[in-house]
Amino acid sequence: MMDMSPQTEIHDEPSASKAVLWLLAGGVGLLLLAGLLLWWREGDRLFTDGLIAAILACF
Repeated sequence: MMDMSPQTEIHDEPSASKAVLWLLAGGVGLLLLAGLLLWWREGDRLFTDGLIAAILACF
């Protein structure tokens, strides 16, 4: 009986880390989708405004 509990702990950790990786991948995918939606609606204006803001942030 003592041998079974460490095995279950070993099997639980990879599934938990897989769940975290899937959540992170889903979050990145949603951010990319939101960016593509903004790009589709705003077009080049979004890029130029972001570029100007990034340049101003450096100074």
